[in-house]
Amino acid sequence: MSVLQILTATVLLLCHIVFAETIGFVPPQSWENINYKRSIDVSNSYIKELAEITIKNIGDKPADRYYLSIPTEVFNKVSVFSASLSDVNAYIESALVPEIVNVSGSLEVSYGLIKLPAPIQPHKDVTITITYAYNQGTEPYPKHIDLGEDQHILLTTNSLPISAYETKAYVLEFTGSSSFSELVQDSTISGMEEGDKYIYGPYENIGAFEFDEPVKMIYRHNLPLPRVTHLSRSAWVSHWASTLQFEEYYELINDAAALKSGFSRATYMKEQHALKPSSHLVALDMTLPPNSEDHYFTDLVGMVSTSRVLGDHFFLKPRYPIIGSWKYNFTIGWTNQLSQFLHVDNQESNVFVLSVPVLNGPMDTFYDTVEMSVFLPEGSEILDVESPIPIIRTKIDNQKSYFDLNRGHVKVTVDFKNAIDAISNGELIVRYKYTKAAFFKKPLSIAIYIFIALTALFFLKQVDLTIKK
Repeated sequence: MSVLQILTATVLLLCHIVFAETIGFVPPQSWENINYKRSIDVSNSYIKELAEITIKNIGDKPADRYYLSIPTEVFNKVSVFSASLSDVNAYIESALVPEIVNVSGSLEVSYGLIKLPAPIQPHKDVTITITYAYNQGTEPYPKHIDLGEDQHILLTTNSLPISAYETKAYVLEFTGSSSFSELVQDSTISGMEEGDKYIYGPYENIGAFEFDEPVKMIYRHNLPLPRVTHLSRSAWVSHWASTLQFEEYYELINDAAALKSGFSRATYMKEQHALKPSSHLVALDMTLPPNSEDHYFTDLVGMVSTSRVLGDHFFLKPRYPIIGSWKYNFTIGWTNQLSQFLHVDNQESNVFVLSVPVLNGPMDTFYDTVEMSVFLPEGSEILDVESPIPIIRTKIDNQKSYFDLNRGHVKVTVDFKNAIDAISNGELIVRYKYTKAAFFKKPLSIAIYIFIALTALFFLKQVDLTIKK
């Protein structure tokens, strides 16, 4: 199974956030890592890590909970976290536990909890595969380059697993680049290049929470590093027009290496850098729901005409290439038929289920924060809100729009953080009640106001305001 498949499938998992009250929790020493293989994929703008671990129950009782140690600075930037049984290719329940353990000095770890589908008997073993993605520990190296120069990234990561359990055999490998090299060659832990991989180990008999100096790996990455610092995403539901209107506001930055000197558009066009693989961002490919229409693309200056729709893809070309450390704020919008996302509850005709994609943004992108708002018709009653990824905050209020004469649209806002493009298959589910009375209330209210206004105008015209001698 590929890492991308695992990341995409995590949107189907029941991923909980478990809050612990104590600090310094150490898992029971009921497991032993017989074989621990850690693979780090650097092909994206964020890091994808896969750990294939064969664990053995060394206790005297059956056990079904395994804790994966993750450095706290990485844990705080984890986007998706999933686990599966390697031999049957089945996903199992997993969770992030924001527990902090001070291993030594400034090194702190938190945990990912994996709950096995059935307890493992003493002296028996099982192989699990754990996958997670994060945006931490990378920076351009060097931080400034010339236009057209190859870009290299420096990744700093822990050399040992820092596991809560003893490890008998451990291997660390890096994949996803055509060139790897170590920043520090005389380290106590060193690796070697094997084909398109860079491998450390195998190392044997590593103690619980044992650690060494971190690995500093340099790799070639001639691609931009897009990161959305904030995404404000809105979906407007209209039962009368039978449409769902989307609007998204992006605050985008390219975390790639900055230029040594100023940018010259003449040089950029003369040397045709737009046609060469490089660290600057030339265009964005937005994957939209099928059969979308009425597309638009604007920025802080105004309407941007350099966009094109091909099938379900909305290609955007900013006014300028987004060089490393440059920012670009823009807004896009489109409309879909409501029937693609709205379904009537099987038991109640006045209850509707709305399924809205969590993301429709560009590929290979990390999102720091996402604010998603769903605007329901005036008079709707929220029954339930569900998401495949953890929600940081949920807020329900009202907001007035065109022809809202009473309280206004019902607005449901959910906040996410540390999202990646791989979760775009996930859907935000909003279940709400919208009666026939509420459906006709708005047009009737508008009709009554117009009738009152016309009636008042009619009577005003009957008043004789002329002045007679």
